[in-house]
Amino acid sequence: MSDVNRAWYFPETGSPDRLTETELPVPQPGKGELLIRVLASGFNPIDTKIRAGLAPIAADNHVPGCDVCGEVVAVGEDVSGFTPGDRVYGCAGGVKGSSGTLCQFLVADAELMAHAPHSVSAVQAAVLPLIAITAFEAIERLNLNAGERCLIMGGSGGVGQMALQLAKLRGASVTATAGDARRRDQVASFSVTAISHQEAAEKTGQFEKVLDTHGGVSFQTALIAASAGGQVATINARNTYDLTQAHAKGLTIHAVFMLLPLLTGKGRAVHGRFLSWLANEVDAGRIIAPEAEAHPASAVADVHRRYEEGGLKIKVAFIL
Repeated sequence: MSDVNRAWYFPETGSPDRLTETELPVPQPGKGELLIRVLASGFNPIDTKIRAGLAPIAADNHVPGCDVCGEVVAVGEDVSGFTPGDRVYGCAGGVKGSSGTLCQFLVADAELMAHAPHSVSAVQAAVLPLIAITAFEAIERLNLNAGERCLIMGGSGGVGQMALQLAKLRGASVTATAGDARRRDQVASFSVTAISHQEAAEKTGQFEKVLDTHGGVSFQTALIAASAGGQVATINARNTYDLTQAHAKGLTIHAVFMLLPLLTGKGRAVHGRFLSWLANEVDAGRIIAPEAEAHPASAVADVHRRYEEGGLKIKVAFIL
């Protein structure tokens, strides 16, 4: 194993130009931890907010990246179920109390990790954890049951694609929005009803359960589409909203922030157990992993810039 741990980090928060290559010590796994050789580091929009200083939760070493797929190099004390050579994946860092994943070697809490699905590449495995866990937590919070009418605002996005598939597995009647005809065709390919955002705004009170994956206008539309006594989950509650519809209908609103277990240390094992289940579902063909672009780690600033300019329309993972 190399004594050098190449990484990309931002010495100070700011623009994508802050991202630069560096060398870090190779960490050693402590109790309950795995040392992982990173194969691919998944990109998520939260990475840009952390780098820009908009989300003041940067990793201790200011390395970006929450998601990872890699190979176990060493196993710490009190860890079972993993051995050196295993290919694993998880949402393992990128926030306070951890390292980011855009580095060659990473120490991760074993509770956050699972064996990666065999049927997809390291790149696809690396973009799954954050979006899939977010969708899972939203569906759980909504207590979605078979036969219920469920609307997903933003079904063609990463979280949306995972959510509509999880909702279908529960036997719900799923409708999902998408912004243009091509994306609606993509949503419809999952055998769910695809509609425009405008059409969703016209379906007043028609859905017992609604998941908003955007925030802003999308969340307001979710409140309109929810039925009396229904439930609405959002993954972006950072805004000022008119809750008249929520009061008039007696709605229950859930704010979902899947990084809390990483920040608080509480509930981490739930993530690992879900990812183990998810890997089996992906390998069995019951859940389809999203398409993903592979880029060298040196392209991280360009990818951050593309996302912030609105030009990134597909999941991305960096190859280390």
